[in-house]
Amino acid sequence: IDMENLKALFDLTKLPAKFFFLFAVLSGFVLFADSIILKRVHLEKLNESYGWIVGLVFISTTGLVFVNFIIWSFKTISYKFKFFKVKKEYIARLRNLDMHEKAVLREFIINQKSSIEVPIDNPTITGLIRKKIISINQQFGNGFIMTGMNTAVSMNKFVEKHLTLADIDLTENPTEEEVENVRANRPDWVERHSWRY
Repeated sequence: IDMENLKALFDLTKLPAKFFFLFAVLSGFVLFADSIILKRVHLEKLNESYGWIVGLVFISTTGLVFVNFIIWSFKTISYKFKFFKVKKEYIARLRNLDMHEKAVLREFIINQKSSIEVPIDNPTITGLIRKKIISINQQFGNGFIMTGMNTAVSMNKFVEKHLTLADIDLTENPTEEEVENVRANRPDWVERHSWRY
């Protein structure tokens, strides 16, 4: 047998953590269970004959479970910190949109749609995509459909959830003056007959 294959065969660190936990529980049971219980499950001789092996398995697997738990804890904490940081950055972007970005995002509200068609070569659109505020709709695998220079985009799910009307200069019950102001500041690429605000 090739030494590399032999090494791979006994490389227990490649096993999932749940196997280490299972081995730790079983070996711990054999080591610490009452002799009457061990006799009932026909394991009393195992502890007598191979106690040192069982003890070694218990110590090593318990150690590996502990190490895996520490690693999992650090990864979980790290993920939560990163998520909080990304969330904070997104909120900051939404609170600091320029007038052109607000106009684009208002189109989702005006058209009452989760997806709208936009010109892909528009600087404001490309900027919002780069900021991950909107994204191009995936149609087939990693591809997307374009109509001329237009393509369908949607708001990022996080943005859709946290974007407020105030972020894009809208109100629940707009005055005539506010409606006219929004109308006058719609993007120049929109179809004016789609006005529903």
